[in-house]
Amino acid sequence: MNFGKADSNLWLNANRPHFAINNGAINFQNITKRVTSRTPHCEMNHKFASKLLLFAALTGWYRASEGARLPSVNQAKPQVVFTTVPKLVTANLKLGDGSNLSVRGYATLTLVRANEDDSVTGTIVYRLPEDARQKIAQSSQRKLADIPPIITQKDIKANFRRGTACPLVRLQVSANDTVVAGASVHFDTLMLDINETPNQINQLFCSWTRQINAKRSHLGIIAAINRLITVE
Repeated sequence: MNFGKADSNLWLNANRPHFAINNGAINFQNITKRVTSRTPHCEMNHKFASKLLLFAALTGWYRASEGARLPSVNQAKPQVVFTTVPKLVTANLKLGDGSNLSVRGYATLTLVRANEDDSVTGTIVYRLPEDARQKIAQSSQRKLADIPPIITQKDIKANFRRGTACPLVRLQVSANDTVVAGASVHFDTLMLDINETPNQINQLFCSWTRQINAKRSHLGIIAAINRLITVE
């Protein structure tokens, strides 16, 4: 499209900024209108930015406070107490008068540690039958209340029976003696059991014996058991 000179001047005048000189002051009409029209938008952006900063600060404080509480939660994690199934065990009771008595009571092993030599260390608890306590009381001339109903042996080492595997893992404890109120209690080789169950530690014992029988590495399993039965 061709414009004449008059048309060109008309177009420029319509699109250039208008200003007027009043007593030496320049009034930029178009510029003032544009700045005025943008002012509410800038204020809105400023308010939004302030709210965003406040939200970020609150979020950071909440996460920091939650992180500060985590150690106390971890410290309160309960210890796993793992005990073998109670098993009826025969022991030989040698009384103070020299007589011997065969007794049968229930024994358990509470684990303290799993060892890298494929053994476990724990505490054996043996519950004396009532007739054995009476015999001990008579031979030692003591009251029945003075004879403990339970024999406890700490730091006892148990090994896996050769070839044992789930669903019934068997632990073997070598023969040992203990003394109760002047009477000697002799245990022959003890066989204690760990049954296969859905519990995590029972499953770890199944994996441990399976790896032993297959002659594969299992140090990770031993470490996992110790993490469960000891307080970190």
